[in-house]
Amino acid sequence: MTALIVLAAAFPARAQDALGQPAPQREPGTVATWDKRPTFRLGENSRIEIHARLQTDYLVRNEADPDAAALPFDDRLSLPRKRVGVEGVLFGRVSFQVEREIDDQRPWRDVFADVRITRALQVRAGHFKVPFSLEQLTSATELDFIARAAAVSELSPSRDLGVMLHGRVAQRALKYEAGLFEADGTTRLWAADAVRTLASRITVAPLQDGDTRGSDALELSAAWLRSDLPEGRDGLNGHTAVGETFFRRMFVSGTRTRIGASVAWNGPRASVRSELLWSSDTRIGQGVDGSTLSDLVSTGGYVAGIWHLVDRGSGKGDFPLRALDLTARFDRLSFGSGAADEPFLNPRADHVAPIGKDAWTAGINWHLNRWVKVQANAVREQLTDPLALLPLSATPWWSAVVRFQVAM
Repeated sequence: MTALIVLAAAFPARAQDALGQPAPQREPGTVATWDKRPTFRLGENSRIEIHARLQTDYLVRNEADPDAAALPFDDRLSLPRKRVGVEGVLFGRVSFQVEREIDDQRPWRDVFADVRITRALQVRAGHFKVPFSLEQLTSATELDFIARAAAVSELSPSRDLGVMLHGRVAQRALKYEAGLFEADGTTRLWAADAVRTLASRITVAPLQDGDTRGSDALELSAAWLRSDLPEGRDGLNGHTAVGETFFRRMFVSGTRTRIGASVAWNGPRASVRSELLWSSDTRIGQGVDGSTLSDLVSTGGYVAGIWHLVDRGSGKGDFPLRALDLTARFDRLSFGSGAADEPFLNPRADHVAPIGKDAWTAGINWHLNRWVKVQANAVREQLTDPLALLPLSATPWWSAVVRFQVAM
């Protein structure tokens, strides 16, 4: 593994001629190529690609933990992702993806097949991401920041077992996704006791792209989810960037409704993304006396900007500076409820005290070549606790993390 990292980082531009340049035209009968990753072509309409990803994080600073400064090197280093996978297309109609995390308690990530009936109608089934948040649907390999925004991490679902209809209509200007998911995958989707989620998402691309619409220069999205919520202490919670919990789960029962909206603008030298997320959990019969409590409401969002100092699409980027981005983001996450009595933070409080977190993130993304990326993020966080109920300090604190990524 170490040898792979060293070789990928050290590839000079000339050494990439064999691997880094577009694959030359092959004679008929050639089935194996390597452009960005190993690819096996099976005739005109079928191919299989093998991919892998390794991410290494180094904690530089964490003011929220007084003992963090004394941590040895090994304790500051982590491997958040070690993934291998296979994806491809069969007969020009069926695409598939299988991805597995190495040495993880729940190793399987994406495991699905997608059947293309027409451009306007495709069917996906298996284990994959629920169509809700723009940033959650973005692969971790392609993220502009090391960590997702707090609102996305806490309020948006990730992968579940399900089936989804999706496609593009109106000259690709409108994309729709609608599906039924089983929340924890422990029962069959159609079983009577399944914990189901209904999901829908619509994306509008109003600008033209050449002769047709559907340009990704501007995309506007809206999403809606409705989930079954079994009785228990399964409300949403909140964490800081380094994993400290500042809002603990409440007792809930009934349904969870989530609404999201996003906008993404991608220019030639800069891009901007923003999302707003809202979630409401019912708490039927969760009072100490068995009464129904007020809904737990969680809200959040972010605004992020990226400036491409050296753009990989400009033709100017060569090893060791294929692309260089400066990034900045503000994100907010808050919890509470609308009851009129005295606010508390106990898990059965009718009036949940307003608790939240604001965070500013500044960073840099350095692409050495098409496989290797180095990211550095500095994060300033501050809790919003107007009633001073939390044991954590309301004084702002800083943390900083460096990530080294190899992906093919």
